[in-house]
Amino acid sequence: MKKLTLVLASTLLFLALGLPTVTHADSTVPDDRFALKGLKQTRAIFDVRLADLDKLLFNLGLIKETFEGISNQKVKPTLIVSLRGPAVKLFTRDQATPELRELLADLKKKGVRVEICSVATRVFKVDNAQLLPDLFLVGNVLTSQIAWQNKGYALVTLN
Repeated sequence: MKKLTLVLASTLLFLALGLPTVTHADSTVPDDRFALKGLKQTRAIFDVRLADLDKLLFNLGLIKETFEGISNQKVKPTLIVSLRGPAVKLFTRDQATPELRELLADLKKKGVRVEICSVATRVFKVDNAQLLPDLFLVGNVLTSQIAWQNKGYALVTLN
């Protein structure tokens, strides 16, 4: 009987230690373990079309924070930023602010690919030769988004 009790107690202890801890909404420590459990990597493409500089900077900062948050939890993030619409006007050599350039440099260091739509640059009369150098000019960002989604990337719209 003692042996059976010891085996049961050991099994319960082993199971209790092996199960993820549930973090409730009233917890003060943020935790994404439940969502990230079992993942070795994540893939996402962020659809960005904001022409308001402050909102754009906030959202690019959020993408950077998302990369760091996933990475800090031992999961490899592969992220793409997809720029379209009037946002493209802010990514030229004469329009880009130092803060925007710094954020783009930080994202590049992390391996985040930043694509910009040539349809949008044409529609909004942006000279492609004036685009910031670290951007990937694609023919049509919607085609790119479709392709990335078919390769397993989650689409996240930020506006």
